[in-house]
Amino acid sequence: AALPRGRARTVIYLGLECRCWYRCPTSDPGAVPFAVVAMRGLAESRPSRDVTFTPPDIVLFTYDHDMDDRGLFYYIGTQGRTQPWQNPALAGWVTATRSSDGVGKASDLTGRQPCNSFTTDEPNSWWQVDLGAGRLFTPTRYTLRHNDNPKNVQYRLQSWRLEGSVDGADGNWRTLDEHTNEPNAIPARPDAMATFAVAPERAFPARRFRVFMTG
Repeated sequence: AALPRGRARTVIYLGLECRCWYRCPTSDPGAVPFAVVAMRGLAESRPSRDVTFTPPDIVLFTYDHDMDDRGLFYYIGTQGRTQPWQNPALAGWVTATRSSDGVGKASDLTGRQPCNSFTTDEPNSWWQVDLGAGRLFTPTRYTLRHNDNPKNVQYRLQSWRLEGSVDGADGNWRTLDEHTNEPNAIPARPDAMATFAVAPERAFPARRFRVFMTG
């Protein structure tokens, strides 16, 4: 969640519902045609390892409700629904970073249990996820979830940008969605969630996603 005037502390869960997920050949990521899919979840900062299952080049997901078992990160966290769930960030199947470490750890973002996790109180704080080589997504909606501490309700996100990038280089981030001074965007209660649309004209396939806090 974000503090006033560009300072940010808390983000627990980011869910993305996407129109495409496809596995690209590592030798030529641009060679794979566009496809349709849904993706939800986020990641943690640790070296990614090769997944132990080989998904099809195109996997379709059907969103039902927030925190269901039909999204991408649930799919990765169960190795294609072949194993019991485990946090895909802790397993090393996705990688994420955040601008600074306050409480908790970045892997909290891909967990399925409410918790308390946030960056330090600094302007322009962000959380970022790298889906890994060969994964591209085009989001159509995304879900933000506040933490479960009643004392932190005041710090819920009010101003932010959802950004995407293929390579994560400075200057190569594009805005997918943005909100400014919206105190009611996420309900003022612990563990609250809200889903936001990505306009079709802004959507594009990306490997990395970032929630950049602007207020």
